[in-house]
Amino acid sequence: MCFATRRWFYLQLGCMMLINLVNADFEFQKGVLASISPGITEDIDLQCWKACSLTLIDLKELKIEHNVDAFWNFMLFLQKSQRPGHYNVFLNIAQDFWDMYVDCLLSRSHGMGRRQVMPPKYNFPQKITGGNLNVYLRK
Repeated sequence: MCFATRRWFYLQLGCMMLINLVNADFEFQKGVLASISPGITEDIDLQCWKACSLTLIDLKELKIEHNVDAFWNFMLFLQKSQRPGHYNVFLNIAQDFWDMYVDCLLSRSHGMGRRQVMPPKYNFPQKITGGNLNVYLRK
């Protein structure tokens, strides 16, 4: 008897969840994502922001102007579009942007990005070992 009661309870619970999913307000979710826009410019690394935006225009081969403002206007259009396909494209591009932006921030904070930009000022000797003989060469 307990098994039948439990089964009936789970059937009702499953039906209620399906009804709620059908009536879900996805516009609310879009509004929540829109409120997380970069309004606080002092927390944003503008160099990484611009570089990642322009790189995504090239990588995704977007048919928009090659500047940051056009990219973000396009992203807002995709986000607010009523077509589900546009919103899915927005989520994919936003995820790619976020991954690139975080990688850029990490490389800048750990100095990896700066090492490539800095010209070699110092000529450190390079150590070459051969058997018991240590030889130092200057490039």
